[in-house]
Amino acid sequence: MSENHTCYHCGNPPIAQPIVFDDKTFCCSGCKSVYQLLSDSGLDDFYKINAAPGARPKSSNAEKYRYLDSEEIATKFYLFNEGFFRKISVLLPSIHCSSCIWILENLYRLHEGVKHSEVNFTAKKALITFDMSKIKLSELAYLLDSIGYYPVFDAQEETQQKKFDKSLLLKLAVAGFAFGNIMLLSFPEYLNLDSTFVNEFRDFFAYVILILSIPILVYSGKDYLVSGYKSILTKQVNLDIPISIGILALYSKSLYDIFTGAGPGYMDSFAGFVFFLLIGKWFQNKTYQTLSFERNYTSYFPLAVTLKTNEGENIIPLEKLQLGDVYLIKNEEIIPTDSELLEGKSHIDYSFVTGESDKISKHIGDKIFAGGKHYGEAILLKAVKKVDQSYLTSLWNQDAFKEDNSKNISAYTTKISRVFIIAVLVLASLSTLVWAFIDASQIVNVVVSVLIVACPCALALSVPFTFGHIMRIFGKHHLYLKNTFVVERMAFITDIIFDKTGTITQQEKSNVSFIGEALSEFDKQVIFSLVSQSSHPLSRSISSYLSSTLVALTNFESHTGKGLSALVNGVHYKVGSASWLDVKTLDDEPISTKVFVSKNNNLLGVFQFSNHYRDGLNTIIDELKPNYRLHVLSGDNASERTNLQVLFGEEASLNFNQKPIDKLNYIKHLKSEGKNILMFGDGLNDSGALKQSDVGVVIAEDVFNFSPASDAILNATSFLKIPKFLKLSKYGIRVLKYSYVFSLTYNITGFVFAASNLLTPLIAAIIMPLSSITVVAFTTFATRVKHKL
Repeated sequence: MSENHTCYHCGNPPIAQPIVFDDKTFCCSGCKSVYQLLSDSGLDDFYKINAAPGARPKSSNAEKYRYLDSEEIATKFYLFNEGFFRKISVLLPSIHCSSCIWILENLYRLHEGVKHSEVNFTAKKALITFDMSKIKLSELAYLLDSIGYYPVFDAQEETQQKKFDKSLLLKLAVAGFAFGNIMLLSFPEYLNLDSTFVNEFRDFFAYVILILSIPILVYSGKDYLVSGYKSILTKQVNLDIPISIGILALYSKSLYDIFTGAGPGYMDSFAGFVFFLLIGKWFQNKTYQTLSFERNYTSYFPLAVTLKTNEGENIIPLEKLQLGDVYLIKNEEIIPTDSELLEGKSHIDYSFVTGESDKISKHIGDKIFAGGKHYGEAILLKAVKKVDQSYLTSLWNQDAFKEDNSKNISAYTTKISRVFIIAVLVLASLSTLVWAFIDASQIVNVVVSVLIVACPCALALSVPFTFGHIMRIFGKHHLYLKNTFVVERMAFITDIIFDKTGTITQQEKSNVSFIGEALSEFDKQVIFSLVSQSSHPLSRSISSYLSSTLVALTNFESHTGKGLSALVNGVHYKVGSASWLDVKTLDDEPISTKVFVSKNNNLLGVFQFSNHYRDGLNTIIDELKPNYRLHVLSGDNASERTNLQVLFGEEASLNFNQKPIDKLNYIKHLKSEGKNILMFGDGLNDSGALKQSDVGVVIAEDVFNFSPASDAILNATSFLKIPKFLKLSKYGIRVLKYSYVFSLTYNITGFVFAASNLLTPLIAAIIMPLSSITVVAFTTFATRVKHKL
């Protein structure tokens, strides 16, 4: 069959009738879809990388995934399995560049059955959500294989991961062995010996050196050459381009010297160059691993869960939850681990997992997966799986809750690095022209030294290491950030917004009183049972005040920003705001926070709260006033306006009776004026506002208080450290600027020495990783001096 009848994407002949699209022939709709996806996105140069970049798997490859059609086997791989939705984490060893990430995160465009895919580049893993009714797991595996990313499941994963971890060390070992022997065999050259013995064996040593250099070129240095080649073909500029040019220049000149009898040339420099490059790469990988943001979940969330035992209820840290433990989940709380429903009814929202917001009814005996948000009365669950730290982390980083990071410093740094690399190539070309007139024999030495020493590695490392260390310090002081971008955004905050109830007030110390006719014991039990279903601060205060016994509720409903309702023996009880219960307050200016109670639409009375503000709040406000504009957004009434105006100052903006949508619109308005917003809330009625803010922080007490819409979680015990957190984020920007100055100084100095032929390629290769080590050391030291907040 002629070339015109082979598939443009995979190079194979069509199995049936060929598909013609864009004047190109494709063997199937899958290949055509991949081509169209790449072409529409300007990535059609992908096909220049090799003859068949999307090589279609052999028919035997399709068969090898058939075992996944067995639900008994496939179930072992699912992180989530509800209805037709499935979620898997799969190792994809072939991931190697940003284009891979882009293609894999656009799988939904290749097949409608794929709902969401997210790539962890460092771990070479993908988290994929798919619809089983449209694509089976075996078909998904075959789809991944067909576009060049063969999936690895289950026990194979650990083996493959170890293999990849050892790969770099093996390449380093090969390069080190060859480098040492090449240096030894080049010893007479260094001493410039001119004896009969040396001259007789000079050519022999040169060819032995050549043999030793081959493994370095084709194995140890292969990744740099391949990456540089692909970058040029796809018109992408990266650091591997100048490195590849340096490797090839050294090796080509050395080959010329060996074959012309002039000696081993620069083979020692070539071997040392690759060896020290790999050392730098190993060091960078190790340091990145220490800053890995998939740390234990206890480093992220100050989470607790209410454990149910024979002795009663006991709040324990989430990491202490064991298989078989029975625990309590209240309305609008997140299920922390796969569990079985033991008591109660639940409507589960899996939108954090699947992206679909439809609620699924659950009954006793049903399995509920981690990440679901419970709506309804409090339920009892039994843990059937250990808490998965990386899975909880992935929920917090779903696309729906990600910020636009395209304007962050790290994004600008990436752009600067690309421009820098182009500048290095231009300077290397100019150096070639200059030395062509001075001494042509030194061109290779000069150009390679320039290419190596003028490296933006230190520049690229400044951002992740500076912000990464600050993120760690925050964690030690109980402020848990979603990612390093949050540190940067905190540094440029202009306005700070506080919710009132449960944020700047401390409910445990609030005095609660009931105004109205004396409640019967049964009414107390019903109201206690109703508010016990909620983790809202006011509900918890009423629950503590009544301290009664639970009764069975039916038709329980929670109305965000309004209140709670339920039926007991056919009687309708409601607990909530005056407007929701249609209660007309007598006072024009309310004097306190109030929660009203009705029975069959007849008012029983009102719970009245005396606000107790967090200890030290006045000190925090005084520290924040000079540098930030302060706001209060409260769903409560205006009873505390006078006190808060004194506390926050006349310039502060105080807003009361704010519904969740009002808070959201208020922040949108501020952002339209160019303000950078930091908001503190409880994560219950203000999740939309938290998400809309540049930085949204949830204040957590001793309960499971996890909101995927937030950027950070602050343990209430560290509330007084808010000004210090903000100062440290600004300090991080200063450290970053110092790192930039160092990087610029290093590169300018290195270029001057290299262009002046005062550096050998070997010395340049040693200095390059040292610059990265210096930046890491500096950022580590500079941030650790501020570790005490």
